[in-house]
Amino acid sequence: MTLIAFHDGIENASLDTWHYHLTKSDPQISVIALSDSKANDAEIALVWNPPDGRLAELKNLKLICSLGQGVDHLWKDQKRPQSVPIIRLVDLHMSHALSQWVIAVLLDFLRDGPFYRENRLKREFNKLPQTNTIAMKVAIYGIGAIGSVVAQNLQSLQFDVSGWAQTPKTERPFKQKIGKHGFESLLHSNLIHICLLPLTKNTKGLFSQDVFNQMPKGSYFINAGRGEQVDERALLQAVRSGHLSGAALDVFCEEPLPVSHPFWNEPKISIWPHIAAQTDPATTFEQIARAIYAVKSGLAPKNLVDPNREY
Repeated sequence: MTLIAFHDGIENASLDTWHYHLTKSDPQISVIALSDSKANDAEIALVWNPPDGRLAELKNLKLICSLGQGVDHLWKDQKRPQSVPIIRLVDLHMSHALSQWVIAVLLDFLRDGPFYRENRLKREFNKLPQTNTIAMKVAIYGIGAIGSVVAQNLQSLQFDVSGWAQTPKTERPFKQKIGKHGFESLLHSNLIHICLLPLTKNTKGLFSQDVFNQMPKGSYFINAGRGEQVDERALLQAVRSGHLSGAALDVFCEEPLPVSHPFWNEPKISIWPHIAAQTDPATTFEQIARAIYAVKSGLAPKNLVDPNREY
């Protein structure tokens, strides 16, 4: 029997679905809530944003599985057992979904969606000149499993795409800029800026007032990385001043976004409730099952996280 302690951060609304798929793949698997005292005997933790210190109480723990592609939620727990390996989900379906979201919000901006929705409310049949998007320069910050899919899909729409990373990535069919100088080069030379980075010490607060000021006037900013990577006051100021044309945000420093947050009052900022790519048990349970088999067989599972790099 393999006992999995489960916590999805939202009252375990998806526990039954995960239990169904995982037990179908292996009848010897049992999934229970991390909050249950019986979870103390669990060998596997399948979690998102678990309560501080709870994982350390699982004395038989052999593997921590993040319930998403990001793992920054795990670093908040200072008592997390350091010797237990961590894996993250890498799901082509999630990458595809996030790519769709990026394309949707980008085209909505470029084809003046807000203007025409306002026209609809006013019952006005007005037009704006169409923007030429062929060879429009787009910078994607973060070109891993998700970013590379987004880049290739935007290329297929004839955008001129460049990707940024701290170190070069192999087998990427688009231009790359690397390191600090590469980052600054993309800021100066692109009109569309898309953040898909993992949250680490190096990326926290990366998009600051100085960074927004380096973007060409009229630029558009899209963030599906993490809210903490953005100075929200600086972004709001850049939009309100007219330096940026607007922004589409799926992630925020505080979630849910407080009703008093000034973003709600800025029509040029599109607000989404962290739904650009949602974890689907039906498309990810197999990699969890394979990881469990690997660990119990004394092998290294795929998609291991490097704690030193924080992703």
